[in-house]
Amino acid sequence: MKFDMRLKMVQYALEHGIKPTARAFGCQVRIVRKWVRRWKERGYARSALMDRSRAPKTCPRRTPPAVEARIVRERKKAPCLGAARLKDFCEIPAGVTAIARILRQHGLTRRRKKKYEKKRDLRAVKACYKPFEQLQVDVKHLNDIPYYGEQLMRHGGRLPLYQYTCRDVKTGGTFVGYGDQRSESHACCFVAAVASHLKRTGFPLRDAATIQTDNGSEFSGAERKPKEDRGFHHVVEALVGAQHRFIPVGKKNYQADVESFHERVETEFFDLERFAGRDDFFDRASAWILWWNAVRKNTYKYNRAPDHILLEDRPERDPKVWLLPALDVDRLVARRASGAPLKKKSGGYYVLALPGGRPAHW
Repeated sequence: MKFDMRLKMVQYALEHGIKPTARAFGCQVRIVRKWVRRWKERGYARSALMDRSRAPKTCPRRTPPAVEARIVRERKKAPCLGAARLKDFCEIPAGVTAIARILRQHGLTRRRKKKYEKKRDLRAVKACYKPFEQLQVDVKHLNDIPYYGEQLMRHGGRLPLYQYTCRDVKTGGTFVGYGDQRSESHACCFVAAVASHLKRTGFPLRDAATIQTDNGSEFSGAERKPKEDRGFHHVVEALVGAQHRFIPVGKKNYQADVESFHERVETEFFDLERFAGRDDFFDRASAWILWWNAVRKNTYKYNRAPDHILLEDRPERDPKVWLLPALDVDRLVARRASGAPLKKKSGGYYVLALPGGRPAHW
């Protein structure tokens, strides 16, 4: 817009003169004279009417070329170092802002990724896993859910208090169990039952899977156990044959997949269903988890249900893999526990001893 006005002004000045042009365009005489002079000096080229850079021709405080070359060299050797760390670690005689400017000029900066971009990258990593290769196990307290808590009181505590969850990272497929206690015995029986079911349906976990948990006592993470105490870690690695991995202390985001399921099950199941009793609870929970695994689409998984993802990776998959109902972990413990607790030694606490045989039938 300014260019068009200047072009009209210099053309008018050549025809009517400088002062009449200043009066006609409402500007000072020196302004008209400046643009007419520039236009004539450039041979009436239209580019003469563009604004000129006001940057200084010289910069007496400019970083010396040797220092600039050193900054570039050190950055290429250690791309993880920013401007402040380059100055500190490499003892560069330049300011942090000058180093940052040099890095930008040489294209050595990396744009910080948005949150959705990080999630997209992690989604691509998870897609490379095999089905049931990476499993996350956790326990959810149910007595702090308002709508379900009211039903707990109404039924006199006959409904479960804890949910045991095992979720596959690749497919999002999930298996659940419920019990009245949060203990290592319950966690052992739950994970062994899930592993036995997966083995029967063609997905053995032995030497092929990693089961990740937090550092809770129910997962052998809080105390040092006696050697003969066969706890959760022993069940996973000795009986199931998978690898057991603890998350770093305080890093709950490592359990993001199972925690996101806990959020969904609270809003989509516990906040909506009303239970007539304990048997009705397990019937509804079993129907809901089957719907989750076989029908419900997950937008994070490119709008696919767990069964759709499994079918793409394993077309010959046994559809019975999703037919494991919601497990009554209290009954599993009653069936599998010997009834005689281990003798308590120094420190820690003991759990009910589990049989040493293979967990094949439940």
